[in-house]
Amino acid sequence: MELTWHLYNPDVEAKRILIVGGSLGGDTAHQWGQVAGHFAKGVLVVYVYLPGQGVAHPWGDDDETSMDYLAEGIANVARTIRGQRGELPTYYAGLSMSGALGLYLARDHSELIDGVVVVASAATVGTPDGWEERAKQVEEHGTVSLVEETRMRWFTPDFIAAEPAKVAAIMEGLAATDDHSYAQLCRTLAGHDIRADLDNIYTPLLLIAGDRDKSTDIADVELVATSAPNADLRIVQDVAHQVTVAAPGTVGDLIRGFVRRLEQKRWSVYDVIDEDATPQG
Repeated sequence: MELTWHLYNPDVEAKRILIVGGSLGGDTAHQWGQVAGHFAKGVLVVYVYLPGQGVAHPWGDDDETSMDYLAEGIANVARTIRGQRGELPTYYAGLSMSGALGLYLARDHSELIDGVVVVASAATVGTPDGWEERAKQVEEHGTVSLVEETRMRWFTPDFIAAEPAKVAAIMEGLAATDDHSYAQLCRTLAGHDIRADLDNIYTPLLLIAGDRDKSTDIADVELVATSAPNADLRIVQDVAHQVTVAAPGTVGDLIRGFVRRLEQKRWSVYDVIDEDATPQG
């Protein structure tokens, strides 16, 4: 799959690459814009879009409804960027559905991706029947029919009251999403279940969850954290599903700390030589 993408800060002298993706029914630039601002210097930030969302082209007739297929599309974006900018350390961060796709990248593309940040997502999300029902609803009534109910799941009442303009921009992104593309993405999520592979995912993972997220069960997130060998979980307080919008500073700090830990030079006591030691023979 050829996904739509663009650079947030194309002129930066980057030391590393950060590819970010948005939620189902979300505009990546709106959902990650404030977080991207924390990485304007030194990090090349790449917005990648799911089909039919934001500036992306709609779902194609030949596109497969599988998470592996979408994840390969993101991997192709990573290959393109690295081909243009050199083989810099490359990280991926995804919100919701794009976060779930990060698990497939971590499993299958460790040669491209040095670390994956999964925000508000898990190894399973919802139920197959639930996603099929939502796909049919959108085909019959459009994504506009989802806006009111989704607003209450994506944000806390306090955030809706305090930041009405931010909430409105995110919900406009959902209403503007191509209906057919959204329905096909729902059908793709119906087949999402990577639980059996978690213990074989060695790419470092950072899981970020909102403690008031009604869309992603925290128990499902904890399953990833306890099953994948190199996974770490951080819970953001008083935040619902749209963690990158409601707590961009916290998300930025968590990603920065994650990258710093991965890039620290690893050493061993065996690397330390005591020049005064007497050789044993």
